[in-house]
Amino acid sequence: MKKLALPLMIIAFVLLACSITPAPTTKPPVTEPPVTEPPVTEPPVTEPPVVTNVACNELSLYLDPALAASFDCQVVPESPSEMEIYPAHTELTFHGYLLADKFPHISVYPIGDYAALLPDVIPGRVAELQSIIASGSIPPFAVSFSSTLPFLPTFNAAQVFYAQEQNLAFVNGSGIRFITEYAQYYAPANNHDLFYTYQGITSDGLYWISVILPINHPMLPANADNPPGGMTWEEFSNNYDPYITDMVFQLNTQPPDSYIPTLFALDALVSSIIVQP
Repeated sequence: MKKLALPLMIIAFVLLACSITPAPTTKPPVTEPPVTEPPVTEPPVTEPPVVTNVACNELSLYLDPALAASFDCQVVPESPSEMEIYPAHTELTFHGYLLADKFPHISVYPIGDYAALLPDVIPGRVAELQSIIASGSIPPFAVSFSSTLPFLPTFNAAQVFYAQEQNLAFVNGSGIRFITEYAQYYAPANNHDLFYTYQGITSDGLYWISVILPINHPMLPANADNPPGGMTWEEFSNNYDPYITDMVFQLNTQPPDSYIPTLFALDALVSSIIVQP
């Protein structure tokens, strides 16, 4: 019996061992290396080249053939006259301008030379224009002797009003554009005297750009020969302030493309200006 019990015990042990399920083996998680995307390099933003078709000394710009047919370029000598004081400067004059019998031109004044001739005037005017440019806004016109915008050259007349004022940059500078008249009397708004002007300063502060381009509007009389509304000159002068206030309002509410030439066309010319000594 003892001999038989030993083999039975061995067989039972083997069967027990076969019935035991081994514990599952847990493998460590496989960590994939992070996928690193290559950095996205944005292409550099390049400004389109400025197209110009007019060169006049240090001044260049694009002149739309629909605005004027040709131009003259000259260096205007210094004028020390009390009536007209200005330094030697570049002047570009347009011919075949959209409005006949007018004198459209652009002047480039060296500010240092101008200030040397008019030290009591030019630095203040430069500071005033730079302040307007820096603020990004232009005070609206109000009937007042002090309600004027900076302008060169100096005229022996007064700035009667201004309208359609706007900040406007050119290629290497900034300034303001507006429409205005100059007169020595109570002048009505009229197409003979009305002009678009741009007054700007180069970014380096060395040059003052003065653009004077005649402009018309169908609502205005052809000239200033007669006061409006059948008034006498005395009646007109006595009612001048409300008249000018109303005219400025009307000019400001006219669409830019209702002017001749359009404000769009004149702004485009100004925006193309480059001044490089």
